[in-house]
Amino acid sequence: MQPTLATQPSHGGILFQLDMFRPTLLAAVLAEGLASKARNILGASLEIARHPTAPIALARINGALIGDDPAEFWRENADLAIYASQVLPRQCFIYYVRSGPERREGFIVAQRGQVLVAHDATPDSIPAGTPDDQWPVSRLCQQMQLSLADIADAFPGGPRVSISLAEPTGDDQQLLMILAGQPDGEAEEDFDEPPPPRGAPAPAQARGREQAPPREPARGARAPEAAAGGRAPTSKRPTVSIDEDNKRRSAQRAAEEQAMAARSAAVRSGLHHVLDERGLVVAPKAELGETEILRKYMISAVENGLPEGVPEELRAELVGKAIDFAVPVEFLSEVFVNNKPLSRPDFEANASARDLDGEAVQVMEVFAPRLGAGTLIRRGRSNVFISRRPDEPLPASLILELLG
Repeated sequence: MQPTLATQPSHGGILFQLDMFRPTLLAAVLAEGLASKARNILGASLEIARHPTAPIALARINGALIGDDPAEFWRENADLAIYASQVLPRQCFIYYVRSGPERREGFIVAQRGQVLVAHDATPDSIPAGTPDDQWPVSRLCQQMQLSLADIADAFPGGPRVSISLAEPTGDDQQLLMILAGQPDGEAEEDFDEPPPPRGAPAPAQARGREQAPPREPARGARAPEAAAGGRAPTSKRPTVSIDEDNKRRSAQRAAEEQAMAARSAAVRSGLHHVLDERGLVVAPKAELGETEILRKYMISAVENGLPEGVPEELRAELVGKAIDFAVPVEFLSEVFVNNKPLSRPDFEANASARDLDGEAVQVMEVFAPRLGAGTLIRRGRSNVFISRRPDEPLPASLILELLG
């Protein structure tokens, strides 16, 4: 799907799959996060809108604290994604888009209080002449089969609710039923109230009951998790029983495990590797965001077993040594420095020149979300992340091959 021109030059918000959660608790944690920064939340509200036909929701804050540039508000307060992810049962996307001469697009994916992936793009970091549909949020919309206009206008035609940030109260069950398109319906079975998410505040007002997800999406529409490779559950009924919901979740977990097993098998097939004085460096055919796969190739000292794909005949030579990985990185913003996505100006200001087998490169110590510290190596517009620090051996031949 080609992105449709958005009617708003600056916008942002939190995209997530609509499932059973507490809207008032989401409002409360966002309010507390903003209040901790001395932001005035009086008169501000959280609006949650649902796509007219798909179980995709967009949470957006309205009020004077947003200012004249909503995209800049969401970019500066990207940590709200971490707070939201502690309330929402699945991953969420905080995004921002600003068009015009100072164009900027970016998003952060968070789940259970952790940042999974981050992208940030400006005209300085995107090659000149790059099509509009190759910018980060535009690509995300294509994967979700949405348009920029859909999210810019907060899903026009879809149901929506509003909650005060200063007093985040309301009937959570009724709010969810409105978003599900069943404002007058009744749940078949109430769900037990779960404990507050770890690290998230639990206001006394949040005492509602949860309700089932909305009806099955129209053919072709996909929820946020589908954009990251997962499969979004659907239901032909507006409500489900707790047994049905448990069966659905079990089936989804089984499908995810099967997909992960297949992906891991593909990665370990023909795993490229090099040996040096520190140990082994492998080059899995994976992306930096595939942390479940890459973590298997981060071993500080080999004891007995080897990761799948590493030749067994290397066991004796690797005992007591480390195993690391190196993978290409498409965007600088996929890694972090000082708790924020790396930008091109920050990299150019702080990276060090290095010679790799006669090739001039720039290197910088960075942090990969959910993986840890490592080194980003850049030549031209190509980047490679290796799970070794800059003062540790960097396998030149392998890195140069990955830089292409």
